[in-house]
Amino acid sequence: MRMGSESIGWALAGSLAILGWACSGSLPHPTYVPQPTSALTSVPIPPPPARVEAIPPKPSAKGAVWVDGEWSYRRGRWAWVLGRWVVPPPDAAFSPWTVVRDADGDLFHAPGTWRDREGRAIDPPPALAVANAQGGPVVDAEGLTEITGRTMKNAEMPVMPAMDAGADAAVAPLPTPPLFSGER
Repeated sequence: MRMGSESIGWALAGSLAILGWACSGSLPHPTYVPQPTSALTSVPIPPPPARVEAIPPKPSAKGAVWVDGEWSYRRGRWAWVLGRWVVPPPDAAFSPWTVVRDADGDLFHAPGTWRDREGRAIDPPPALAVANAQGGPVVDAEGLTEITGRTMKNAEMPVMPAMDAGADAAVAPLPTPPLFSGER
C-alpha cells in the first residue's frame, strides 16, 4: 500500500507533535519574557519547518535549562541555531524567537535573546551541551526544498545590540513559528 505525500506529511506532523509534547514537559526551560516590538526586523520570507534535534543528556550543572533550537535570518537565508543546555545568567530571562505578521501582511522576526531585569538584551550564557541536528535540505509542507544557511552553534550567533524595552508593546513569543504556505 502506497501512502500519498499528504498522508505522509500528516503522519510526520503528528509524530513530531507527539515527540515535541513528550519532550517539552520533561525539560526544564528558562523563564520566558515576550519580545519587545523594537526587537522585530522585517524579513522577506517565512522560516522553513523546524529541524528535528537530538537533545543531549542534561548536564550536571546546577540550574541548567534547555533552550530550543531556532531559525535565524542571516545573509538572505534562514540558518538553524542548535538548541542547547545553559545556566541562565542571574536575574535574566529568555525571549524566544518569534515570527509575526503585521496588519498589512508584512513579516517580522526577532531572534531568541537573553534579557536582563530591565528588558535589555544581554550576552547569551555559554552552551554546556548542544543538540545534534541533521543538516541538508529542509522540505516544506508542499514538498518544496527550502534553501537554508548552515547550522550554527549559539556561540556563532551575533549578539543583538541592547534595545530599550521601556515603552515598547510586547510581542507574545511563539515557541514554534506558524506554518506559512504558498509563499515564495
